[in-house]
Amino acid sequence: MILPLSELISRAVEQALEDRVAVSFSGGLDSTVIASIARKHADVELFTAGVEGSEDIEYADKAASALGLPLTVVKIDEEKAMSAYARCHSLLPMDFLKVEILVPVHCVAEAAAEKGHKVMLFGSAAEELFAGYERYYVCRDEGKDVDALLREEFRTLPQRDLAYVKKVCRSSGLDSRFPFYNKELASMMFSVPIEERMDDRTLKKGILREAAKLLGVPAIVIGRKKKAMQYGSGVHKMLFRRVEEINRTFPGS
Repeated sequence: MILPLSELISRAVEQALEDRVAVSFSGGLDSTVIASIARKHADVELFTAGVEGSEDIEYADKAASALGLPLTVVKIDEEKAMSAYARCHSLLPMDFLKVEILVPVHCVAEAAAEKGHKVMLFGSAAEELFAGYERYYVCRDEGKDVDALLREEFRTLPQRDLAYVKKVCRSSGLDSRFPFYNKELASMMFSVPIEERMDDRTLKKGILREAAKLLGVPAIVIGRKKKAMQYGSGVHKMLFRRVEEINRTFPGS
């Protein structure tokens, strides 16, 4: 199964490419899989955003070097984080936890647009395909139907997470694309027994990690534990220090 899966992921990425593309890059598994494939078919530039010394910046730098791809790092300080939060909240006036996730998205999109990019690729949808969130394991512990949950969350992504990223990117003049949100990929992965998709609770997404080995992903990335963008970038900790001010300033936060 791993070889057909790797071939299908490659096709999905290729279908999302233009001659020149930007990749939202955290040095994590999903974005590195995309970058590793894309570099064979397009002029690729990587963009990461994070607080000075953050895990995402550290891993992005190492992974970009291993892939031989140029990396633009957007350093986020408190002023930049608050400014980006205000911009994202103006576009999508949602609660704090939903808006903070979009802060690094806005930062990389803005940086890519400044460099003349028109298209940016994101690793969204991999979590739903490969059971990447800890909460799925908690649901399994509680006896819930995790397969049905994953299918429903994947189906509704265009109305939720993908829509939010698209809107933030459009505000910078970028077209956002999501290679993992692919019907063929979904058909393959949802045919795999849920026990196999959830066989590695520590690192998670074991099946994707196996495919990544065939796709040229550096070992340092394959062994990296999953960390959500707002945590890997350090944005959550920075913004949470000012959460009371944020809740007063931005209605709905």
